[in-house]
Amino acid sequence: MAVGERERERGALNTGFVAAPGMSEGGAARVAGIVAAPLALAALGLTHPVHLDGATALWWHQLHIVLLPLFPLLGVNLWWLLAGLTGPLPWVGRIAGFVYIVFYGALDVLAGIAAGVVRERATQEGVPAALAAEGWLFTVGNALADVGVWAFLLGCILASGLLYARVGRRALPGALCLCVAAVIFLQSHIYFPLGVVAMLLLAAGFGLLQWVRITPARG
Repeated sequence: MAVGERERERGALNTGFVAAPGMSEGGAARVAGIVAAPLALAALGLTHPVHLDGATALWWHQLHIVLLPLFPLLGVNLWWLLAGLTGPLPWVGRIAGFVYIVFYGALDVLAGIAAGVVRERATQEGVPAALAAEGWLFTVGNALADVGVWAFLLGCILASGLLYARVGRRALPGALCLCVAAVIFLQSHIYFPLGVVAMLLLAAGFGLLQWVRITPARG
């Protein structure tokens, strides 16, 4: 048995996890870390109400409080994929990730938390005139989110292309998943079913690209 195989087997006995050939347990943890946020978003998307009304308002605004720290992690994932890459294009990708974090977060605050609270309070207190604010919140939130999702798509395309240039065809499956997911995300948020599919594809794309980024090609 080779030394590397003995080390991997010893680690399996200690942790119960067997790393893939060519990947350390630390590398496996990095793959698990990068897929965690999109998988959590996919799971929460299964509970996302289709419509905001008096019956769904409470969970609508509470859900978006939970989502508030999760959506930015997709932008952090872009930075993670671009770590160690130098030059202007990686920096454009990092800036795109930052723009996504800032502008998409506005959607959660305005169309998620604020609109949900307005609907809930207007329903409870019998003030239907207050519901006019709901439309304004959605309009502004969606406009800002558009900036965010287009920036995210740009970041995904750049990260995919740069990793393809670095590792070759091994990056293609992950790049395809990531970019298709980002296109779906332009219009889907995390609503079931398309939004959930987008998050699952993001998990696959981020995970596969992270794996090829940190795992040497086999000779």
